[in-house]
Amino acid sequence: MFLCLMKARCAAAALCVATIFISSARADDISAASIGLRGGYDSNPANIEGGKGSAFVTQFASWDFLRGSDKDGYGVTLNAAATFYDPRVLAAALNNAATFRHAVALGDNLLLRSTLSATQEQTWSRRQNALTWRERLDYERGQLRLFLSADTKLTSLNERNIFALGGFLPSDENFATLTLLPGIAWRTGETEIGVSFAASRTRYLEEFDYIGLRRRNDRWQPNLFASTLLWGAKLEGSLSAFNAKFPDRDFEGVRRILYTAKLTAPIDRVTLTASSGRSAEDTTLPFSVINISTSHEARASLRIDDKSSFDLFARRKTDDYVGLDAKSTTLTAGAEYQRVIAKDLTALLAGSWRRTQETGAPVVDAFNLQIGLQTRFDIAGAKPAS
Repeated sequence: MFLCLMKARCAAAALCVATIFISSARADDISAASIGLRGGYDSNPANIEGGKGSAFVTQFASWDFLRGSDKDGYGVTLNAAATFYDPRVLAAALNNAATFRHAVALGDNLLLRSTLSATQEQTWSRRQNALTWRERLDYERGQLRLFLSADTKLTSLNERNIFALGGFLPSDENFATLTLLPGIAWRTGETEIGVSFAASRTRYLEEFDYIGLRRRNDRWQPNLFASTLLWGAKLEGSLSAFNAKFPDRDFEGVRRILYTAKLTAPIDRVTLTASSGRSAEDTTLPFSVINISTSHEARASLRIDDKSSFDLFARRKTDDYVGLDAKSTTLTAGAEYQRVIAKDLTALLAGSWRRTQETGAPVVDAFNLQIGLQTRFDIAGAKPAS
């Protein structure tokens, strides 16, 4: 309840700030908004055996405002999305976020960036509200960059036990996470390489969870990251050793190698993108505190002409709930066609197939078809490339 109130107040503040900024926009402000509407049919939106199909409608809107620059100024980003299904089949899904950014130079080479963000996620199997405050210092001297960030995050989380087809918990799990991350990077030309070290502490509002276990934990994560341009292709990635320890010993410690990797290669009118990553996420499932999520994606984007494009994509995502000995894997493949039918108005036609496999459950196949329209408004100073 505490986090929901904070989120509501933050959303209300976002609307007030948006109104003030629009009414007082200066000539050098950058402000742009977009709205969209999609509709279609999903043969099994819950991805469960015997699940029913449903028509759906997705509404989404976003607004970006920037005064000054990302090194000396402030900005606001608002995003809202809602997908409505047949209420007899599935509840609506929501994904909303509000972010406030501020940057100020403290010296010739010293920069302070502040970020305050509120997010809301709601699907048939997951509900999460979070409020995050981050302060980051960057110091640049020649080819070296030193940075230090401190994060405070308040989270309210509730997940269904999809493996037992259970419902939501009677009450959300509420916890706070403090994170400190120092690092150093070296840059020459288009190449950057660096190291960082993240240390965090997570504490729960309730000492015991719904089965009488204590979930508080401490995490540390040394990290190596790099990016470069090679023969016109962009490569970027990171590698880290994730460690989590539970001081009350109600759960076994977790040690995993986490990583990110991405390749973007433009070839004439085709852009090839391949990405892969493994991350550690929080979960409320029984006997599990950490979900190791691994994802891979490949995409080929063809620019047919100045007004139309065609994409082919394939994805694989696996969630491993450590301590529960349960996994969920989803394979997705599909195609999208987009065409500009009027100034700042784009139409979309998309179709995809997916296969879901969960521990203890049969394989479930489903398909999704959708059409949509999206339009963009350049309120002040924004360009299409922005």
